[in-house]
This record gives sequence, structure tokens and C-alpha cells, in this order.
Amino acid sequence: MPQLRISFLLNKVVGEMNNQADGLLRNKFRITYSQFVFLVNVEEHVEIDVTRLAEALGVTKSAVSKRLTWFLDRDFVTVHQTPGDSKSVFISLTHKGKELAHASGEFLENEFLNTISRYEGVDYSTLSSELMKIYERLQKRKDAEREKD
Repeated sequence: MPQLRISFLLNKVVGEMNNQADGLLRNKFRITYSQFVFLVNVEEHVEIDVTRLAEALGVTKSAVSKRLTWFLDRDFVTVHQTPGDSKSVFISLTHKGKELAHASGEFLENEFLNTISRYEGVDYSTLSSELMKIYERLQKRKDAEREKD
């Protein structure tokens, strides 16, 4: 079998992790991986507006707005507007949403670490460090492209 290009290999690894995470989250927390990512993005920012959340999720503002109802109905998030600014909608996690984001995030991290720790030759610390370097370089590249525009 020919060796995969690293870009394809990383995509395959991430895709497989996402698929497995989805199954684990559905079974343990009754949420999808997509819903988990939504919660974690809100958690990272404490309070985030719909535009920034859409950018972080790689979806449209309309898609975020449509998904909000599900989270509001389950008391995972709250929304509010700044007085005098009817266009900006800010999203925050409720206590229940924070608990879910934290518990599900810890669960997934432990599952992943347990999986990779079974195999010799995989050093989590090195893997984490190298992936962070790649991520930072990609972010710098994206920021540089934005500055050109």
C-alpha cells in the first residue's frame, strides 16, 4: 500500500477520531460530537457572539442561530444582547452547559489517551507538542493572509 501524504493521513486520523468521539458522546452523554464542539467553543470564550462562533465552527451565522434552540431548550446556553445593540447576540454556557462541556471533554480526552497509551512508540507529550507547532504555524499563515486583504 502506498504511503499516504501527511495531509491526507492527518485528515483520516481526525475523521476517525471525530467518528469515534461521536459514538462515545452519544452513548455516554446523549449529545453528538458536533454539539460537543459547539459547547466547547462557547466555553473557551466564556461569552461569544454568533458571528465569532460561526467562524470558529466553520459554519454560517444562520446555522448557529438555527442550532441555538436545541441548546436553549436543554438549558445548556443563555443568550443576551447588549443594550442599544439589537444586532449582536451573545451566547454563554449555563451551569448545566459548563458541567456537560467539562465532563464530556474530560471523558473524550481520557478515552483518547487510553487508546494511544496502549501502543508502544506513541509518546503523547511529543505528539501534543508537535501538533501544537503545526497548529501555530497554520494560524500564523492564516493571520498573515488576513493582513494581506
